[in-house]
Amino acid sequence: KVIFVDVMPENLSIDPDDLRRKITNDTAGVILVHIGGIISPQLQEIEKICKENGLFLIEDAAHAHGSTINGKKAGTLGLCGSFSFYPTKVLNTAEGGMITTDDKTIFEKSLIFREHGKKDHNFNIHTELGYNWRFSELHAVLGLQQMKIVNDIILKRQKLAKFYDDQLNQTSGITLITIPKHIECSYYKYIVYLDKRYDRHVFKNQLKKEFNISLPGEVYAEACHTQPVFKKYPELVLNNTDEHFPGAKFVSDRQICLPLYPSLTDDELIYVVDSLKSVLESLN
Repeated sequence: KVIFVDVMPENLSIDPDDLRRKITNDTAGVILVHIGGIISPQLQEIEKICKENGLFLIEDAAHAHGSTINGKKAGTLGLCGSFSFYPTKVLNTAEGGMITTDDKTIFEKSLIFREHGKKDHNFNIHTELGYNWRFSELHAVLGLQQMKIVNDIILKRQKLAKFYDDQLNQTSGITLITIPKHIECSYYKYIVYLDKRYDRHVFKNQLKKEFNISLPGEVYAEACHTQPVFKKYPELVLNNTDEHFPGAKFVSDRQICLPLYPSLTDDELIYVVDSLKSVLESLN
């Protein structure tokens, strides 16, 4: 069962103050999500809260391949971490994912769970309720090849993000996300916030219609607590039904993501920036 915690728009991560308010005697742990590849600058405070309350900390690092904080990699910050290799991710294998941990018990149980709950894959003896979460050889080959150039992939994404930072800084109508120097982001997404005078759908449609630029999907346009599945199964959510999440609403309502992938050329980047500024001015 889940208790949703609000986020901070400036880093899209858990609000430590709201986290403190939401902890109960039954709380078991905290899931920290590195949205867009940004590790929370409040990590130390979140770790302290977990330690004070005897809670585990695990990472949803699906967006954060190669991101670091104080030199420590995403996936090494908590009890365990999870990564996605979906086609849009920084590293992709067409499908699948990965668990990282230095906990021997979690490691050994993960091997069992992924193999239909079998402790030894040579025998059809099931000791856990597992499933077929095996990673295929073909997917693994794709991942191994990408690992050979992983540093180049991340550097290219960071270079593109730096270009956007330089070109869009001080641009009227949008707000950039400032990432502290002790955090290195691998930029799964380049996220900016539109001023409230703009309608995101109108903005995106105008950019597509006038300049043939399709923006990638948001992270996330629909906040977790608004998902229909939790209305269907309300017993899974322990928040009060009248609770508000202003930070999450700001993020889900106001964000757009700009094109960002390693093969983008300088000319294409300039075209995106000029087109973005033109639409902002025309919709003023």
